[in-house]
Amino acid sequence: MTRLAQGTLWDGDEIRQFEGAFAEFIGVPDAVAIPSGRAGLRFIFEALGLQPESDVICSAFAYPVVPHLARSLGFSVRFADCEMETLGMDPEALAATITDRTQVVIATHLYGIPCRIREIAEIAEAHGATLIEDCAHCYGASAGGRKAGAFGRFGYFSFETSKPINTMGGGMVTTQDPELAERIREVAHKEPAKNLAWLRKRLFKTTFETIVTNPLVFNLGVYPALRFLQSREGSDERFASGYQPDEITMQGRMGRYTNYQASLGLDQMQIILPQLERRVANAERLIGRLKDSVKFQSHDVADVRSNYMLVTALFPQMQAMARRLLELGVDTKHHYMRDCSALLEDGVSFPGAAQAEREILHLPAYPEISDAKIDWIAERVQQAVDEIGTGS
Repeated sequence: MTRLAQGTLWDGDEIRQFEGAFAEFIGVPDAVAIPSGRAGLRFIFEALGLQPESDVICSAFAYPVVPHLARSLGFSVRFADCEMETLGMDPEALAATITDRTQVVIATHLYGIPCRIREIAEIAEAHGATLIEDCAHCYGASAGGRKAGAFGRFGYFSFETSKPINTMGGGMVTTQDPELAERIREVAHKEPAKNLAWLRKRLFKTTFETIVTNPLVFNLGVYPALRFLQSREGSDERFASGYQPDEITMQGRMGRYTNYQASLGLDQMQIILPQLERRVANAERLIGRLKDSVKFQSHDVADVRSNYMLVTALFPQMQAMARRLLELGVDTKHHYMRDCSALLEDGVSFPGAAQAEREILHLPAYPEISDAKIDWIAERVQQAVDEIGTGS
């Protein structure tokens, strides 16, 4: 524990170095390290100094903590439906929803594919609304050569275990406004300092998640457990779902970002681009094998670049597909994002968000998977499609 002996485990120069490197990569004037993505959104709201009941528009299909946090801070939350290609906010739906009273638009980039951020930015600007980009999935993705996180006045990223950059939690706010960046930095620095108990817990969690997702461990232990749980109706939902209703909370998501985490982030920024390239190659190989029989989340603009954090397919009989693929040895994930309007009981339905929640299934195409394994997965998916079909 050399860093502990030197006193640089919690505070040190790496934090500002990481912020500077991150801002340069995204292409913005400043970036601020934060304890979590959702904490970053909270800090952004505080920096903006919005009045109670300010009008905030979110995508109807996204991570529920986003509208929940806005509502918990006293803002009036409204939704714009998603469109079914990128699965992000539909610009036409936003144009029909936004008014000159709207203070904030939060556009979420899902699963590594940018939403139609250029159209959304134009609409927000025309109405004088602040655009915030939720970039938790989209490190390195871009549109027109401009990185996700550089279109809005603010963007925020997450560095949890499953994200492209993993610093055992934490995140980053990017901004076009250096003055507000300093305001966020001051708020973030006032968070309670972390301690060795926190570090031990995070190291254990990260190590555990790394071990159980190792292919050998998964095949010998985790997969049989999932197959057993599958036989007990409804009992495997917590394993298959990326979202849990009890996760709409700030508990465990606050606290001052540490110098040790920043050092992890700096190290990963040096090696992540080849990993992202491999992830994209795997995703495109899998999609290419299945595109004639499976509908995938996609973009139809040549200058959009995705990082494919998750390969996302839509199946009208999603639950049946998930069960059959598990029987065939392919682990999948669903319900990572949700129809937020239904969860927050606004009483208004959004057909795109409802369909997305009902049909989305994430297929494995991680950078560690070989070409042969990708082809094997594609064969199993095709077999399941042939058996179940793609009709409703």
